[in-house]
Amino acid sequence: MNRFQLEKLYEVNGLKDYKLKTPEDLLKTHGIDFREVDGYNRLDDLNKQLYSKFIVNFFNGLGLDSRMTLIPKGIYYAEDFDYLVKENPEDDYYNVAGGVVLAIDRNGVKTVHRTWKDEDHTHLEAIESKHKTYLRFEYEHDGRPEWLHVTDQKNWY
Repeated sequence: MNRFQLEKLYEVNGLKDYKLKTPEDLLKTHGIDFREVDGYNRLDDLNKQLYSKFIVNFFNGLGLDSRMTLIPKGIYYAEDFDYLVKENPEDDYYNVAGGVVLAIDRNGVKTVHRTWKDEDHTHLEAIESKHKTYLRFEYEHDGRPEWLHVTDQKNWY
C-alpha cells in the first residue's frame, strides 16, 4: 500500500485529520487487530484497557509513512529487575551488570521473558535493585524489532 491509498482509507472511514479515534480504526485503516498480538489474552482487564488507549496514541504520534511500516508483535505486563555491582567497594555508585524481565499473566503467574548480563561484571557480587512494572510493547518498525516501556496511555519510553 502506498501513502495515497492509506490517506484514502483514513478519509473513507471518516478520519479526515488522519488521526485514529479508537483501536478499531487500526483494523479499518491498517488491517491490524490490536487484540491479536502475542500476550494480549494474558493481560488483565485494566492492562487491556491501558493498551487499547496507548496503541491509538502511539500510532497517532507517528507520520503516515512510519505507520505503514509498523507491525505490533506483543504486549506483556512485565516486571523488570536490574542486578547492580560495585567495581570498587569504595565507589558511591553502582553499575548495572544484568537483568531479568518477567511476564506476568492475569493470574499473577510469572514467566521469564528475557535475561541479560554484562560479561565484564560477572566476577563481581551483584545485588538486586528495586523492580519496575510496566506494559512491554514489542513491535517491528521498518523491518527492525523494537520495544517500549508503556507507563500510561500517553507515556512510554
